[in-house]
Amino acid sequence: MAIRMPENSLFAILLRSSWWYSALAGAVLLVLSAAIARGQFLVVGIALSLPFFGIAAYTAYKQLQRPNAKRVAEVAKQARKMSATKIAEEIAANYLPVRFESAPFSGNAADMQLTRGYRKLLLCSKRFKAANTGIESLKQLVAAGEKVEATGYLYVTLGEVSDNARVYAQQQDIELIQAAELAAYFDRKVKIE
Repeated sequence: MAIRMPENSLFAILLRSSWWYSALAGAVLLVLSAAIARGQFLVVGIALSLPFFGIAAYTAYKQLQRPNAKRVAEVAKQARKMSATKIAEEIAANYLPVRFESAPFSGNAADMQLTRGYRKLLLCSKRFKAANTGIESLKQLVAAGEKVEATGYLYVTLGEVSDNARVYAQQQDIELIQAAELAAYFDRKVKIE
């Protein structure tokens, strides 16, 4: 049974925030414990601040792994000049070193099928230049995936994604690849299991 952290808990919020928020919270706890208890219970203050410093280190590491805003803008500009097939090939190139096989998808809902053993992913980059992504194109991808028994989905978009589409993507295990994620794929910095 997987333990899931409540979405609005303090630690969940800090994990989604910049690293320095956690570091600041840990420092404030240290200073308060030193000031209030005059150093008598400094060990307690250190113990209370350690989780915050741990989260700061973890989020800093994660944030260093992501491409910076300049690189994201460069990739988005570069991608807008590319074809959907080329985008799909760039993404698929990240899966080949971990023994996935790629093949063109015969239907209209996806561009490529990535397969490794029982895992089958459908990749759709056909509408990546669309300004808005709604739920219908995601439903078409899932319907096509059900026919070929897909275990996951990748959907590329550089535009806005509606709230309904985000909720649907989360429910159907669809990875939405937007500009930041696309930059990570282009730079071969995506961890694939």
